[in-house]
Formats: sequence, structure tokens, C-alpha cells
Amino acid sequence: MAEELATILIRSCRVDTENRYQKLLRQGIDQQKIDSFWSNFPTRTPRGLAMARCYVLLAILFAGAATRSTAELPPPPGSEYRIPEGKSGPGGPVISAWTDDAGPDETFLLVGDGLTENVVMWGLSPNREHGAEIRPKIQFCTGKMVAVTIPERAYDGPFLVWVENVEGRSQPIVLNRPQLWWCYPRTCTSGSVVRVFGRNIGRRPHFAEVLAYLESESGNGVWLPSLSPGKYSATLCLPDDLSPGRYQLRIHAGAGGEWGWSNPLTIQVEAQVPAKTEIQLTGTDIQAAVNALAAQGGGILTLPAGRYMLSGTLVIPAGVTVSGQGRGRTILQAPSSPATKFARFQGIAWNQGPAAVHTPGDTMVYKLMLPRAGEWYVWLRYATEMSPWGQPGVSGRMTLTLDDTPPVRLENLPNTGSFGTFRWSLSATLTATAGEHRLTWKNEQGGGIHIDAFVFSDDPAWQPEENKFPVSGPHLVVLQGEDVVDFQTKEGSLPGAEKACVWLAGDGACLRNLSVLGSVQTNLGIVIRHPDFPKWIHNCRVENVEVRDCQGKQAENCGVRLFHAIGAVVKGCELWARSPLFLSGVKQCEFSQNRLVSVTLWGGNAEGYINGRNEPVEECIIEDNVCAVPPGNEGGGPTGRRMIWLSTGRGSVTHNWIANNREDRAVFGGVAGTDQNVGEMILFEACQRVAYFGPITGADVDRVTLPPFIQETPEEWLGDVKRDDLPRDDQGRETPFWPPEEENDREPVVTEYYVTVLDGPGWGQTRRIVARDQTTYRLDSPWRVVPPPGSRVVICTAFFENHIVNNRTVNGMTGIQLWISCIGNIVSGNEVARQRKPAVFLYGTCTTLASSMPMTWNRGIGPLFFNHVEGTQADEASCGILLTTGERASLPLLFPHALGNVLRHNGCVRNRTDGVLITGNRNDGDKSEMAAVMGTIAEFNLVRDALRGFRVASSVQGVVLRRNHVYFWYPVNNQAGERVAFQIDSPQTLCPMENNSVEGIQGVFENDIVPILRGDVRERLDDM
Repeated sequence: MAEELATILIRSCRVDTENRYQKLLRQGIDQQKIDSFWSNFPTRTPRGLAMARCYVLLAILFAGAATRSTAELPPPPGSEYRIPEGKSGPGGPVISAWTDDAGPDETFLLVGDGLTENVVMWGLSPNREHGAEIRPKIQFCTGKMVAVTIPERAYDGPFLVWVENVEGRSQPIVLNRPQLWWCYPRTCTSGSVVRVFGRNIGRRPHFAEVLAYLESESGNGVWLPSLSPGKYSATLCLPDDLSPGRYQLRIHAGAGGEWGWSNPLTIQVEAQVPAKTEIQLTGTDIQAAVNALAAQGGGILTLPAGRYMLSGTLVIPAGVTVSGQGRGRTILQAPSSPATKFARFQGIAWNQGPAAVHTPGDTMVYKLMLPRAGEWYVWLRYATEMSPWGQPGVSGRMTLTLDDTPPVRLENLPNTGSFGTFRWSLSATLTATAGEHRLTWKNEQGGGIHIDAFVFSDDPAWQPEENKFPVSGPHLVVLQGEDVVDFQTKEGSLPGAEKACVWLAGDGACLRNLSVLGSVQTNLGIVIRHPDFPKWIHNCRVENVEVRDCQGKQAENCGVRLFHAIGAVVKGCELWARSPLFLSGVKQCEFSQNRLVSVTLWGGNAEGYINGRNEPVEECIIEDNVCAVPPGNEGGGPTGRRMIWLSTGRGSVTHNWIANNREDRAVFGGVAGTDQNVGEMILFEACQRVAYFGPITGADVDRVTLPPFIQETPEEWLGDVKRDDLPRDDQGRETPFWPPEEENDREPVVTEYYVTVLDGPGWGQTRRIVARDQTTYRLDSPWRVVPPPGSRVVICTAFFENHIVNNRTVNGMTGIQLWISCIGNIVSGNEVARQRKPAVFLYGTCTTLASSMPMTWNRGIGPLFFNHVEGTQADEASCGILLTTGERASLPLLFPHALGNVLRHNGCVRNRTDGVLITGNRNDGDKSEMAAVMGTIAEFNLVRDALRGFRVASSVQGVVLRRNHVYFWYPVNNQAGERVAFQIDSPQTLCPMENNSVEGIQGVFENDIVPILRGDVRERLDDM
């Protein structure tokens, strides 16, 4: 019986693994025991392994039914759903993914395989204790997607949804189920508060209470009181008598019984930390005092009011707090003397080099020591991308001069793809004597280059290894690009010259209640970084601190910069700098209630008031920050390019709360005479690394297995990728890129990657990688539908499940921009006004179908899946909401690049072009169901004053347009011609419409308005 049932479950690909997995955990069965049993079960095939795991699941479930669990949950509040029994078996429908969050009279999308119009729902009923059946309206059904509208008279709450066909029913999904994504902090003490973030945190429909249950490992549990309940977050109060240990936190929907529980979230409760020893400074030597305090195990050093001249960088060790009497009363002043020794950051290393050495005449001089006389072959590790200026590279535009010999031109320097994508090139040959030489690099003709290193070899056959940096020896000399002895450039900078006023250099180091004033010698006000970087530093705090007057022009000028920080807090500060807050790898951190003033110091302005470039940003609160300008800069040109800029690269941006941030009379964009294609006020921009694209060889409950090698990528599929960039094994066969197991300064570590299923019965699902065993990845949570062998996946870094909530973004280029690999993000309740381009810009892409792609800006395979935009007011932009993709039209369309995005209850006013534009980037071609943009829901939106209210353009399928308002009150762009409310460019586009409204300037419909333009055919208002 168990084997038969397991076979049915596997063949139908409908193992409800997530529910079963979570039930096992709720029954108190240790996850590690389950995983250990599975990993050691003797099997020889992926199918055999899957079968074995099904046996184990069934056996544990049957055993659990006879034994009382040691960690049972309490009876759930509210009514308990009991759905009627139904037939299940092979050939039944499969639901793999869906758009969550839909109430009465709202629409949701189901994605899967074998879907039909026979969709059944089960929900609350005032007359039936165990719920009642609800028959929804089907907007469209393609077999792979079905769009469903809930009746307006249904009662809000959790809904069970399944699909039936002649073979049976699918496994039910729970719509509007509470989802706990993360909490802050993860480690807390009894009597403290914990903030939780996710979806449907408060009980629907009004979110007025949170039903949160905290359970210890011993099985004891308690319902928690809550503060500030909401839809996406809440604050929970922990009991005063909690014992230290691990706890499981869950939230219930208030109905549905067992179906209403969220996933569990683990928090750690620790004992209260004893109060620190506090001493007051005597004298003026702060460094000596903090060192003495650190030697005693830490404590608080209180500084009286006054001005203290620093003798160099103030280094605050682990466990030490330096506290003043308030901003402006206690002042730490950095000296301006060039002889002052400040702590230097970055130093000489690979993957960095001189920046902005692009002007003719720029010169860099090096000291070169050659061990022997003769010919030396010069290899250059460099990066350049001159194609925007019509140049194929910088070959022949730069020279090397050894001592007083004639200069030698550097050749063979084509474009590499970006200024961060390094390549090796044999570029010159020099003849020299042994000993010390003066080597001069000069930019003769202009052109940008990022020089990582020069390598001199006396062996003409020597070549660098791609995954191993060379080391100097008897026949090899390595010279880093930044290791200069003379630097004469117009705009250039060196990465090794960053100097800080204050350095929090140990776990628990803190600075509070004072001012830090820099000088021309310092470009960093406060640095938070471990002395053994890239090791992560923990629990540092900067509170109620003012930073000003750091005028140094090295690298980036920052108020506070954090390197690999966990649990850091920067709160209630006033930070003046070119880039006030710079995040170089942060997790579980809080950046809140700060006033950030961006000051233009050189070469345009800061890339962002809050910058999080290339490193992981995970489980952080970025909240209640104000972006301001210096006096006299309240109008006119901008002083900062962006308000918040987070990008991937060496990590993903996952589970962050970005809320209630606003400007204070600031303007965003590039200053006149510089790049004007900037000004994205809240920007998620991908520096994309695709580790793998292609079919899988197998998958299991919480694993996916890739092929060890793959067929050569066809030439016509390479797109942006050069064939030489693709990894290969020792037999020369093309392979996936295998991410490193440990952190380095070149590639994202394996745990920063996500797997998204692009086709097959399990399509639409995304899971995070947590470990690799040879060619198998282990995932952070089970598949709902195990993808069968041959399913295509993409493995890449991503912006995953972030909240952008209640921010005000005014006077920029775009208000909120989700740019490539944005999955499951929520944009809610924001105010956007006066933008040069779209107010809300959603963008997915596919510029290659190669099996992998090196880290590159704005290219690659970047899905735009299941993002939710609601309640956002856009005023005066080129387009209110633009949802689009940037694929190469020459590549075959194998999967949707945007899927399951929801636009609901948004307002778009005074749009200079379209109110809402949904489009791919290719012609529609044939009548295939495949399109670049699929399964979009746009309902309850308001568009006022646009050339076209809603436009559905090329390569789009499955758009639901319902209950939208389009008002034409005032002319747009001296509008001449027809006013079109809803324009569907292609008659073949699947785009059901219902209950939309159109008005003119008199508050009623006017005959010169075109309600619907489908291709060249005008349709009437009652056709909507």
C-alpha cells in the first residue's frame, strides 16, 4: 500500500511536500534526522531516491499518528475547514505556484500543469462551521495558467483552492495563508519585542490583530500579544519569563484550522546581558582609554562635553562603547595634517585598481623589480566597455615605458562587457636588464580602463589560469594596478587610500551621542569592519551621532560605511557625505531614523544616499530615513543620484523592509554635464551572475540535481556571452558554473543563489540554495511540486521577497524600479511624484540562453516573477506603471521572462504617455501561447490624464483588466487625436476585460473617447 501510494504521488508530481514537511516539523521530528535518513537511504536513481523519501514520509506520518507529539500546537482559533473528499491520482491537475493575496472581488493566478476551468474554492461561511464551497469566475484558462476572480460576496480570509479534471483533483493550495518571511532580531531576550515580516501577518480582512504562537522545543507554548498589527509586519511582545533556548514562532490566519498556520520561524532567546562597566574619560587620550577598557573585557567610556582632537583613526575594540553628551556638545575632530596616520581600508589586492584613468595624459608610475635580464611578456588583467562610445576597446590607446626607452603600445584590449568584468590579455613585450626599473603607464588617446594587475613572464608559453591568481616568483612578476609610486590623473582615484575618522573594529563596539568632524585627509566618517575582513563583524551600533566635514576624495566619500556587518544598528544619526550610508554586505541590521545629507564633492554626485552595491543585503530594516540637501541646494540640480540603491553581484538582496523613507526637498539624478540616465529613487539593479541555465537531471523533496556537463551552447543562443567565458571540465566539456563554497572577493558564495523553475509541471517555483553536494543542490524549503527531469531552471542571484512600503519618492527619474531577477517582492502604499521616466518600473530580461553567464550589469537571465504592486500613488511621470522585459529578439522564447505580477489599487495621474503599459520586447509572431510577459493581473487601478489609459503591447499573454478607472480630464502633451482608454495592440493577445469605467472631462463617457482599441478594431464600452 505504501509503495503504491508513493508511486502515485511521484508519477503525478503532486506530492504536497511543503505541507507534509512542515507537519513533520510541527510534530517535533527533528529536521536533521529526516535529512540524515534520506541522504543515507540506499538508492541508485533519482526516481528511486524520490520513492525512498516518500516511503520515509509516509512511515513517519503513520508512526506520528500513534504517538503523542512532544510539541503539539494548540487548537487553532476560528472555524476549522473540512473539505469534501475527492479523487486523486495520476493525470490530475498540478498547481505549482500562484499569486497570493486576493480577497473578495479580486483575482488570482494559478500556474501549473493540466489546469482546467473547474476551479473549486472553500472558505468562511456564517452558516457552516467548517466552511463552504465557493464557485469563482474563470477569467481565462490555458492549461498552464488559470486566472480566477473570487465572488464579491465571499467572506475574506484564507481560501482553500484546488482544480479538478476527469482524473481527479489537485492538491489544495491555501490562498491568503500567513507567511513569515523573517523577523528582527533573530536573537533576543525575554521581555523584549520582535518584529515579524511577511504576508497576511494580521488577520484578514482588517489586519486588526495578529494571532502569533511561540513554542519552545520542549513543547510549551504561549500566544503572544502584538503591537502595531498590519498586513505585512507586526511587533510581538515576548513574555518576561522566557527561558533561554530555541523557539518556533507561527502565525494563524484566524480560520481554516490546520490550513491556517504559517510556516514556522526559529528565534533564539538568550539570557539578559549584564550591564557594562561605565567610566569617565580623564585627560584627552581617548584611544588609550578605550584600549584599557577593552583589556578589562569592555565597557562604556563616557566623554564629557568638549572638542577632542584625534591623533589618527579612533579604533574602538570589541565590547567598548564610546558615549558623549550629545551631538554638537561632544566633538571628535580629525586633524588635517598630511602626516597624520589614519587607518587605511581596501589596500592592495586583486579585483580592484585605479578608477577613472580615462583622460589623455593620465599617467601612473610603478617601481618594477625584474629578477633577470631579457624579454618579458606583459599580461594585463583589465576591464573595459567602450561600446557606448562606439569603440571596440582600448587597443593601442595606452603605452608602457620602461625607464627612458621608447614607449610600447598596449595591444589586444577589446571590450570585456563591463568595467567590472576582468579579462587576461597578452598586450606587450619589453626588453629589460635585471634589477629595479621605473615603469610608466600613460593614456595616450583616451578611453576607460580598469587595470587590475600587470604580470610579467619570461616564458612566452606561460598563460594565466582562470580560477587561480598568479604569484610572483623567479620567472613571474605580479604588479597590482593600484601599487603606484606616482599618480598624475585628472579624475582618477586609487582604492587603497580610504581613510576613516572612527573605526568600530570589534564585535559589540558602539559609538553614540556625539559629533565626528572629518578633514581633507578622511573620506570615511565611521567604518564598521572586522580587522580580519572578510570575516563578518557582529552587533556594532552607531546611535545619535553626527558626521560632517569628511572631504577626502578617495574612492567613495561616506558618512558611515559597513563591511560585512551582522546585527549592526545605525539609528537617529545625521550623516553628511557624498554617500551618507554605504552598505558593503549587511545582514540583520537596522538603519532607521537617520537624516542623510548628500553633498556633491567631485565628478557629479553620489550614486545613492543609501548604497548597497554588489554585496549581500539580507533581513535588514531600512526605515524612517530622511534624504535632505545642504542649505541653498533645496531646488535646481540634484546633489544625489538615487535615494536607495541596492544591487546584486557578490550576493543577493533578500527579505528587507524598506519603509517610510522620504526626501526633504531633495532632487535626484545626475548633475548637468554628467550622465542623465540616473535618478532611480529606490532601485533594485542586478549585477547579474547566472550560475546555470538548462535542464535538470533530477530533483527531490528539497533538492535539485544538475548535469555534470552539458551540450555546447548553440552559437545563436550565446547572446551577450562569449564562448570563452563558459566553464569547462578537464575534458573540455561545457559545465554549469559551480559557485564557491566559501566567501571570496570574486564570486557569490553558493548560498546566495536561487533556483527558479522555468518550464514543466513545477514551473514558477523559486527556492534558495543552502548547500551543494557534488552536482546536487540542497534547498531552503521543499518543492511544492518536484520538477521532473528535463525541466529547465535558472540559477542566479536575485532580489527576493523584499518589502518597499509607504515610501515617498519625489523629483527623480523613476520612483521605484525593480530591474532584473526580482521575485516575490511587495511594493505597497508608496507615493511617487514628478518623475522624468516611469513612476514604477518593473523589468525582466533574457539576453542570453548560454548555460552560464559571468557577473555583468543589466544582462543575463533575470526573471520578473510574482511581484505585487498595490496602493501606490504615481503623480506626474512619463508612464505611471511600466511592466516590461528586455530580451534579445533573436533568441528563441523558451519561457516567460515576466510571470504572475499583480498591479492592484494603484493611482496613476498626469501621465505624459501611458498610464499602465505592459509589454515584451519582441514582435508577437505566431499565435503561440508563449509570450515574454504572461499572467499579469491589473485591477482596481485608476489612470487619469494619459495618452492611453492602459496599453497591452507586444509579446504579452494572459492579462486580466478589470474594475479599472480611466479618466480623461486634462490634455496631455498638447494631445491631438483620439483618447484611448484600453489599447491591446495585438488581436491575438489573451486579455479578458470586465467592469472597467471610462470618463471624460464632464464626469461621464464622451463619444470621442475610444474605450477599447484591439488591433485596429474599436470596441464599445459595454464590451468591457
